[in-house]
Amino acid sequence: MAVGPANNKGPERQGFLLDLITGADGEEESLQKLADAAARWIGAAASTALECAAVLHRQRTCPVTAGSTPGAGALAASEDEHGDGPTGLGAALTAPTVVSQAGPRWQGYRRRLLELGFGAALTLPLALPVGSSASLVFLASGNYAFNAKIVDEAAWFGEVASHSLKLALDVHGVIRAGDNLKQVLESRTSIDVACGVLMAQNRCSYAEAFSRLAGTSRNRNLKVRSVADSILKAMPSGAPKTRFEPPAIA
Repeated sequence: MAVGPANNKGPERQGFLLDLITGADGEEESLQKLADAAARWIGAAASTALECAAVLHRQRTCPVTAGSTPGAGALAASEDEHGDGPTGLGAALTAPTVVSQAGPRWQGYRRRLLELGFGAALTLPLALPVGSSASLVFLASGNYAFNAKIVDEAAWFGEVASHSLKLALDVHGVIRAGDNLKQVLESRTSIDVACGVLMAQNRCSYAEAFSRLAGTSRNRNLKVRSVADSILKAMPSGAPKTRFEPPAIA
């Protein structure tokens, strides 16, 4: 991963992406990697130390936040409580916006900036598929002013960050779907094997055996999988192992 800006028009920027996946176990860790990379990149362009707050909104889930420093992380997390800043769902920003020059808008957010020791902020909305939205906020202390050059650099970085974060979210989604499928398969296998045990013990059909499992599940207020597991654990040889691994990719 590159650690600083290059010429916007150079061919080395074609197809440039940030690695937000390696070593990240989920969306929160990928967002943290993005916040760290963003602070380094734009800080290098600005020739000053900058911090970065990141907020990710997804349908039917709580916001995911991250920060390159504890202060930036606290600012990002405050949006979940207040929702009155440029990274909130209602902000509807489509281009980099310097918060310190936003007039009367986001007054509460600007007060929190000052309380955390930040003198200026540059908000960068990211382009994600419908149902998701994310923003980066570059934070500077003192009297630093984000000039047009830095705003342009942030706009370019926003394109890179958008593609990189979308890829990371897609990968995490595939992994999550695979984990869910693995759980379903393992659960189904336990139930099927337990039904086989009951069929052998009671000389009944699969439907009758499953009915017994379901009845016990209702009476004991347990999941059918839990009842099945208890039957398998009581077997002399113990519960059989179930293991599902994705096929190797050549």
